[in-house]
Amino acid sequence: MGASIRFLALAGVVCLGWAVRAQSPGAFPPPPASRAAVGPWDAAIVAHAAAMLASPAQWDKAGTARCPARANTTSLMCALQISVEEAAGVNRAASPPGAAAPSVFADCRFHAAPGGQEGTCGSLFDEVPIFTISPVQSIATGTWRKDMQPREVWAGTMADAEYPVMYEAEQLVGLVATRKYAVPLVDYNNDPATTFEHVQAFFKTLGDRVVTSGTADLADATDKVEIEIYAGGTGVIRTYNGWYAVTGFALKDSALQFRFDHDHEVPPNDLDRQILQRALAIITSDAVWNRADNRQCPAGATTWSIYCAEERATTEVTGAFHHRRPALELVREIVDERSKGKSYSHRLMDYNNDPQTTFADLKSLFAEALARIK
Repeated sequence: MGASIRFLALAGVVCLGWAVRAQSPGAFPPPPASRAAVGPWDAAIVAHAAAMLASPAQWDKAGTARCPARANTTSLMCALQISVEEAAGVNRAASPPGAAAPSVFADCRFHAAPGGQEGTCGSLFDEVPIFTISPVQSIATGTWRKDMQPREVWAGTMADAEYPVMYEAEQLVGLVATRKYAVPLVDYNNDPATTFEHVQAFFKTLGDRVVTSGTADLADATDKVEIEIYAGGTGVIRTYNGWYAVTGFALKDSALQFRFDHDHEVPPNDLDRQILQRALAIITSDAVWNRADNRQCPAGATTWSIYCAEERATTEVTGAFHHRRPALELVREIVDERSKGKSYSHRLMDYNNDPQTTFADLKSLFAEALARIK
């Protein structure tokens, strides 16, 4: 079956009535507060993308993986990517050099759901997570502070509500295309066999797919989260992006709410100091320094990388490990400063493995981190 006939057959009768209406930035519905609401919200993102390609004159037929902020034309992939970013409130304009990040508080509101609470904190970490949490007995990723214990602990997951848009788009390319592509959305867009009618049908079918499969797709876009609460409704939320101070934590009439400043992480404390001291003591010489880190830290190891020394030290000092603990974040911050101009994919691993990094650099890295803890 030809690409055009196969694609139109896939779109189906249902999609013929799926109207694409132009939406201005900021016109998206409120972020979904439940997994069940993800599909229709993602369909609005797809409709917004389709409005960017309402005519052939708006279509970039030679697109790349880079999406300029103010382009006159846009590709299929960039229309979707820009729409996803706008739905998450991402500001594509660069901040002025040296500008201080303002405090931006996430207001989190949850409702009762089977087994616990479900809800949203709105746009967060350039995405829109749906949280599913429930009360647990204790923190699983190590003690935060040694002077007191939390009065309650919640744990669960956070899943990116926008994930199904790009995931389903790539899956759809695999269904409608007549060939395999190295970069599906870019290559399908640029394929001479792809017409503007194909692009319009693609958006229609994609809108239907995210409505049908959006909630199920979230299983592949899930990260763990823990929240520990102390007196006065204050505490810490531990996420894949960092640890942040929580205030106003309250559960009333089956509704849970709290807020946190997601642009400023919790500073290191005395336990973080002990972690760094212990990590420094683990790598006692060049002979026990693992220069080929892969971020896998076996229990019986006899050599250690920077990352694995920190993992072992964190477990020994706090009882468990979290890779975004303030001690590790502080070391990452210093690595960022030392590696300007270098393209590190994983800062701790790549700095550790960099041939230009010396054992003296390693020792001074921990020493500088310790000196910065107030």
